[in-house]
Amino acid sequence: MTPSASMIGNGFRITFLRRPRGNPVLAGANAFVASLLFYLLIEILSAAIQADPPRMFVSWGFSTLLADSTLTLVAAWLLVRISGRIQIVWAVAAIALAATAATSLLIHWPLQAAALHLFRGGNDGAALALTWLSQAWWLFVLIALARWLMPKHLPKALLAAALAFAVSAMPWWWMPGAPLIMHDQAAAQQMIQDAAGDTISGSGFDLESTEEGASFDPERLMFDQPQLLGSAIAALHPRTPGKTNLYVVAFAGDGNENVFRNEAEYVEKLFSERFGADGHMIILENNPASIDSRPLATLTNLRLSLDAIAERMDPAEDILLLYLTSHGSHDHQLYVALDPLPLNQITPEDLADALNTTPPMRWKVIIVNACFSGGFIDALRDDSSMVITAARSDRSSFGCGSESEITYFGNAFLADALNETTSITEAFAKAKATVAEWEARDDVEEPSEPQIASSPGIEAKLDAWREGLPAHAPVPFTPAENRKH
Repeated sequence: MTPSASMIGNGFRITFLRRPRGNPVLAGANAFVASLLFYLLIEILSAAIQADPPRMFVSWGFSTLLADSTLTLVAAWLLVRISGRIQIVWAVAAIALAATAATSLLIHWPLQAAALHLFRGGNDGAALALTWLSQAWWLFVLIALARWLMPKHLPKALLAAALAFAVSAMPWWWMPGAPLIMHDQAAAQQMIQDAAGDTISGSGFDLESTEEGASFDPERLMFDQPQLLGSAIAALHPRTPGKTNLYVVAFAGDGNENVFRNEAEYVEKLFSERFGADGHMIILENNPASIDSRPLATLTNLRLSLDAIAERMDPAEDILLLYLTSHGSHDHQLYVALDPLPLNQITPEDLADALNTTPPMRWKVIIVNACFSGGFIDALRDDSSMVITAARSDRSSFGCGSESEITYFGNAFLADALNETTSITEAFAKAKATVAEWEARDDVEEPSEPQIASSPGIEAKLDAWREGLPAHAPVPFTPAENRKH
């Protein structure tokens, strides 16, 4: 076996905390280059697996890889310098870099996947333990490497490992990084537009039309997001003790049409005035008219909003209502857009992952108002959640478009049914019947057929919650641009 191959093999051994073999003196700079190429190969393969199609290469990813390799080289130099074995610096650097790739592939991936599975099963303590173990494993690798270099000097070995960890790992806690391959957002957005446009021609869905709105500086807008979202989170009121509190997040995904903004802001008005959620709401929306006052409806902002609410609510007692409204595609992606920003689309798996907060929220009502939204049900349903969708997984929904003020389902469910009853289950049944009447009136060949997935547990919880609601008058729907704030 060549010295280079031997050092890569030793990288795998040290990943599992086993002593390296062979003569490190024989390895030179070529061994480090071989480990660098091995690291590059592993990063390309892992990034390609993790990125959803369509994919694209990211030039910044090479900078991240080279920076990580340089930090590893410096960490190796510290180890050999402290141990007094400077003559084998290339061998130690090659082993450490190969171990970086092996740790990512064989330790971080399995542990993080297991942690996610435990979180989804409600075992948050065990999931947190696995997450910490994954993050700490590189320190264990460095300790094993230092012990190999200094077998008779444990305190010195621990100090050297700690310094090497500070150099090679801690900078990434604040340094930006990027994978070599990422999901091509622009291509995916175009695919969604093409798919949606093909399937609902003539139904009022026009992704190419952009309603009038203020121009904006995209870079400045993204820079403002932490402040806007931070203000929305800071505005959350403390929970009211001794009762079930309702928390609401509304998400208006497509900034090309006012109809989605109208619905998100009506959700705020309706649930604030009629369902006691005032002060417990975050509204995320993409619309040129509200970029200075509302955080954007992005997957990142959604994750942060849900995490913030989970920290403030009683996760075992309170209820989350999440309302998402936008266009949807055949392959079950929720359309997220505010031109010219390249925003991520949202898949059912993305949404399920965002709802896996720490601490976990038990009681959830999730409403997805979009074409083909029935495709979200399987990823979101559980024994303590209610999932409502505006359409079957293979059907369009109706009433969006630049000429609409509110979608069919939003009108029937929010503006009509929830102003007649405080029961979400009854409101869905009323809305489904109303939507069917409107679609029959309009001679829709394939009706949307709204869907619901529920359980006795969440229905009992909702019944108990609404018994404590005071009586409130209906809240008329008003388009956002006509509303007085």
